[in-house]
Amino acid sequence: MIKSYNVTEEQLDFISFLKEGVTSYTDLKHRLDSCLARLEIEGNRKLAKPISNITLYHSPQTMIKFLSLFSRDDRFKWYTHKWDVSTALNIAEMSERQTIVKYDLSNMVYPKESGPVVNEKTYNQVWNFISFANSGEKTYAWKNSKLENIRCGWHSIVNLSKEQPEIPVENLILEDGHQFMDYIRMFKAVIEFRTDLNDEDRFSELIWHRIKSDLPKDFEIKFDSKFDEIGYDLNVYCDVIGVLSALNTICNWMVKHKARSSSVNINLISENEYYMLDIIHVGSYFSNIDKLKNPSGDLQELRKRLFSVCDFSLVGDYIKDGKKEGSLEVNALSEGTYIKAKIMSPCDINTSDNEVGGIKYQLKIYKR
Repeated sequence: MIKSYNVTEEQLDFISFLKEGVTSYTDLKHRLDSCLARLEIEGNRKLAKPISNITLYHSPQTMIKFLSLFSRDDRFKWYTHKWDVSTALNIAEMSERQTIVKYDLSNMVYPKESGPVVNEKTYNQVWNFISFANSGEKTYAWKNSKLENIRCGWHSIVNLSKEQPEIPVENLILEDGHQFMDYIRMFKAVIEFRTDLNDEDRFSELIWHRIKSDLPKDFEIKFDSKFDEIGYDLNVYCDVIGVLSALNTICNWMVKHKARSSSVNINLISENEYYMLDIIHVGSYFSNIDKLKNPSGDLQELRKRLFSVCDFSLVGDYIKDGKKEGSLEVNALSEGTYIKAKIMSPCDINTSDNEVGGIKYQLKIYKR
């Protein structure tokens, strides 16, 4: 068993070099494949952390490119789509190929130079489902749309496919009684807001349920008619778990400030390049501009979770020392937001004399 070591990129490259030199020794080659894959899982998360001279830029478009690989790129499409039945599904060959293509995925979240990146949690969510090496003493989990930890993935059917080669992989029955296709569909629902799965996974249904579940029953929640009209047929690549996690935080804030108001309005707007989800806590307000500019706690954690997932802003009335001071627009995540040496750039804040009537939390979700 390989434990967690301080693995370097040079060491990983050396193992890859050895593997290329033993092509005629099948057993040894497979052992090196397994070793390399496990080192990447255990070590790459540590070794590939951004170093101090690299600047990572917020880029939802990069997330879209990353997630769309599982619909548009033949190297990754078979993880979530039916494969060509004329070609036998060889798990061993796919596992070997995965060791190579993993670099294409990991470079999008752990770049060697400054640039746009994929959120590390988005990457881990995907990798923990597709990785054939995600097994053994510790199996890394991914989350479904109910925010439950799931430890079933492609690694779960390696032995089953050997034992029952006559059964299509999607029809293989796991120990819990579910077909593997159930988990493939479950995974699809967390890397894309889709319209071809269960109704409960559609954008409008999922967001509605999350907000209604996170806010107490004595809150008055009004959904604009456009929310369902647009959201029911909304289809975009997105880190769904990131958005749901953000909603949980936003709802917690509104509950914390319930004394100001228990009225919430939800709007959804469709523009050419994005959808804007507006969550308005009527009657609430900001009271500390310094904490907004250089946030800590929940707001900073939310920024990290939504980094390269979607843009995020807060617009609300500002009351200082009991006096109304107009309103603030806080751009918490937008083009130009970056992380360097693990420090995120401050929020951009604009002031206005206009009143908003509360605090509006805005999630800008980009279209494909």
